[in-house]
Amino acid sequence: MQSPHLATHLVAGLNARAKWKARDFDEAFKMAAEAAELARDAGDELAWWNMRYLQAECLRDQGTIEEYLALATSLNDHSLTASSAELGAKAGTMVAIGLQGLGRLAEAATMAADAAKLAATDPDLLYVQVLAQRALIAALAESRLLDDAWRECLVLETLISDDIDEDTAGKGYWVIGNVAFLADRVTDGGRYHDLAAERLSPSKDVDLWARFNRASAEMRLQAKLGDAATLRCIERAELATDIVGGSERDHLEMSLVRAHWNYLAGDMQEALAILEPLCSRSSILATQTSAEAHFLFGRTLLASERHEEGMAAFEEAAKLFDQAALPERSAAVREHLRQSVRGGPHGE
Repeated sequence: MQSPHLATHLVAGLNARAKWKARDFDEAFKMAAEAAELARDAGDELAWWNMRYLQAECLRDQGTIEEYLALATSLNDHSLTASSAELGAKAGTMVAIGLQGLGRLAEAATMAADAAKLAATDPDLLYVQVLAQRALIAALAESRLLDDAWRECLVLETLISDDIDEDTAGKGYWVIGNVAFLADRVTDGGRYHDLAAERLSPSKDVDLWARFNRASAEMRLQAKLGDAATLRCIERAELATDIVGGSERDHLEMSLVRAHWNYLAGDMQEALAILEPLCSRSSILATQTSAEAHFLFGRTLLASERHEEGMAAFEEAAKLFDQAALPERSAAVREHLRQSVRGGPHGE
């Protein structure tokens, strides 16, 4: 006689997921909490787990990374998670994404690698394996371990087959393109991002389209490509971010990309107008992103003859890169600082 009660919690879960898809994250979070309670009362532990997972997705999409990581960790440590390769890989990937969001990159890479290995044990978990592999590549790429990241990209490419939906394939090509750009394989980067753009569609998911174009612009700017194609990516990302609303973190990341464009275009005044307020609010960004913002701010200040403020921004950038355990980026900042003191050429 449990079926009506069972149906109630499943219907509640479907309603919560519909709210999440509609980007009403506050309401989705509340409804998922109610559905989780109903599932627990019904003795359906898997449905309870899935609703807690949905709550974590809501926190992630709102940019509240500490709370997201805490919930993902509690799910990862749950006894049910240990009993299933699928749940273990999904929870491990969530923890990895949370750790990366807080700048704990080495831990994120280890966690994602374990999740990918777990998913690889079951051929039915291809989608989950792709998710874990993407998280692993992102953590390695942000750590600037580009040889390792590229090796994992080649593994990911073998997983992108005709069996996989266009959305998942697009996200896979996107992350491979990012790494190619970072590794100075600019032609490869453009090719993989083109493959991603063919598969991702603004009509299916405007938020994803915004994030893809923002990331694509960011990678092109890091490769010093201040061309029309880069500007198109920026404009598409800005428009799509405005349409979906986006969290404060999304808007700050978007404005950092626009500031970088202005800097490369030589418009220091416009870049500073964006970077000054951005850097004052940068604590809500991932540590490594905040560090990149301060590094760009320092370079822009120097180019504007504001040397003392530029030095202070460099010091802050180096400190943040150290916090994010990115010694190579920290060294790049300090080298830039030394060149500036000597009045030498300014590299990136």
